[in-house]
Amino acid sequence: MSYVLTDLQAYTDEMSFELISKAVLTTNLMNYVTIRSGLRAGNVAINLLDADISVQDRACGWDNNGTMTFSQVVIDIAEKQSKQELCPTDLRDYYLSERLSPSAYAEEVPFPEVVSNLFVQKIRNWNENYLANQLFDTAAAALATAGTCPNQVATTAAVDVNNVVSIVLELFDAIDESVKDRDDLVVLMNPANFALLRRALVAQNYFHYNQGQGTEDELIIPGTNMKAVRVTLNALDTEYASMIAGPARDMVVGTGLEDDMDSLRIFYDQSNDVVKVMAAWRIGVNFVDVCKFSYYTPA
Repeated sequence: MSYVLTDLQAYTDEMSFELISKAVLTTNLMNYVTIRSGLRAGNVAINLLDADISVQDRACGWDNNGTMTFSQVVIDIAEKQSKQELCPTDLRDYYLSERLSPSAYAEEVPFPEVVSNLFVQKIRNWNENYLANQLFDTAAAALATAGTCPNQVATTAAVDVNNVVSIVLELFDAIDESVKDRDDLVVLMNPANFALLRRALVAQNYFHYNQGQGTEDELIIPGTNMKAVRVTLNALDTEYASMIAGPARDMVVGTGLEDDMDSLRIFYDQSNDVVKVMAAWRIGVNFVDVCKFSYYTPA
């Protein structure tokens, strides 16, 4: 006896494992910057306070020489959204017996937790790419208009394993002296340059410095008080290979509600017979003083 199988489709085991969301590159720029929440959309002025004191020999009388300076930095708070429609009926051929409701009214999608987590990861990834590019664009604009603000490292070479350490050290040297001793100095770089930096430090025999296990988002630059921080950047962006160095807390991110960026709504729309996924948030960024930072981009 033989089997005739020509009328059968090949068996595919689709239920043995849970759905695994696609890997997303996520880093932690938001952990370094200053966050101002509760802001509305549009141009929002963040008030800043500084002071100059005058120290003199002790004498009687009153000599008023100090100044208190109030200033503002304007953040353009943009409103962003992501919306999609999901039709559970499209999945009936794949997940009917195990995941979909037996009801003819499909008011939910399978794997709601995985779907939700994937959207949140994607939003975080998009936000970090957006913030990093906004910072690089702001620094580039300041360089073009002010000439020496921020300071651009003078090199035309593309970043590679042979020069990345010297470029980062030049960036550190070019940071404004008034903030050089702060404990929040960072150099922001894309994952490719971050990987090059790690390899270069090993190649140059900096074995006594802890370079991590390859999964961390930061590492200490030997001989400095500055950290290299890996940030998400779109490889197609014109500022893809740029780096910015300076005090992290002087990069101010404005947002509406912080939990907006970590949540979304999944609901059934009866009028259209689809499950809808919606996320909405507000985001913007600026420097307190861009002239305190150094900036590099290859020619």
